[in-house]
Amino acid sequence: MKKIIVTNAGRSAGINFCRSLRLAPEKFEIIALENNKYSIMNAVADKKYLCPQADSKDYLEFLKFVIKDTNADFLYPSKTNEELWLIAKHRNELNIKTYLPDDDLIEIYENKFKTFELLKSKGIKVPNTKLIKNENDLYDFISKYNKIWLRAIKGCGGKGSISTDSFSFAKEWINKFNGWGNFTAAEVLTDKTASWTAIWKDGELIVSQIRERLYWEFGYLSPSGVTGITGAQITKKDSLIDELAIKSIKAITNKPHGIVSVDFCYDKDGVPNPTEIQASRFFTSTYFMAKSGLNFPYIMLKTAFNESIPKFEDKYSPLQENLMWIKYVDCEPLLTTTKEVNLYELNLLNWINK
Repeated sequence: MKKIIVTNAGRSAGINFCRSLRLAPEKFEIIALENNKYSIMNAVADKKYLCPQADSKDYLEFLKFVIKDTNADFLYPSKTNEELWLIAKHRNELNIKTYLPDDDLIEIYENKFKTFELLKSKGIKVPNTKLIKNENDLYDFISKYNKIWLRAIKGCGGKGSISTDSFSFAKEWINKFNGWGNFTAAEVLTDKTASWTAIWKDGELIVSQIRERLYWEFGYLSPSGVTGITGAQITKKDSLIDELAIKSIKAITNKPHGIVSVDFCYDKDGVPNPTEIQASRFFTSTYFMAKSGLNFPYIMLKTAFNESIPKFEDKYSPLQENLMWIKYVDCEPLLTTTKEVNLYELNLLNWINK
């Protein structure tokens, strides 16, 4: 039985990774690492270790201790933060298998402005974006587009994001985060978004899946409306998204490896624009796909260990369309279908119009 270490295991992304492994057709021993003494209680694991913060001088040595203490086989960093960078940088001295892209590629993937520049240079339609180094940059851009989208060039969950038509507000927002040179401004597209999640091995696509987000949960509590917490989403099939995702990733490397996925936002003409490339880890919605029959964490581990993987009729979105996953705090997530959900709305409309 393989032993799998999962970092940030008490948070949504880590929890759903571990839940997915519990659904796999073979057993794994799950070892949770978590730096929050409260969150660690939520980890779905056989062993749990409270660890130092990733920016602590003790973190790397503690990680080596856990690897040796458990004789673990695989290390999975479940979130983009200092842990991912540290693990990637020191992977060769950790004496444990990982499944990460090369360091230089992680640096590009995790920098939204570098990604934008590379995609644009390859002729891919992307939202016009500018790195905001000073007030003049900001003034020129907001004068051109009236309403703009500000966000930090690194981070996840909508970190530092805001949509505004006010120069003074935008300036103060960047000041708040000390973000000059670390924030971009982009033209505002529509609210329709999609994600293309995939596993790669040395340039070969193993399997992918498209999901369309229906809304952000708690969006009303966020100035930008983006929280990183998907409230409801559905499975989709779309050859254009497949084509654009592959083209976007190949704009950065001809040999993608590991978990490399793409986020899209649709413009007013209905054209999907890639907005960022997510690498090295899965989204919080991994459990949705595992419950639907596409267990990405299990497939990733089988691929990493060069073992046979489940067969797919199609490596592009093998799940049936319009499966729906609904999440809300303090509730078990629900797997249903668009048809079932729409039936309630139809019954209400029939009553109103009777």
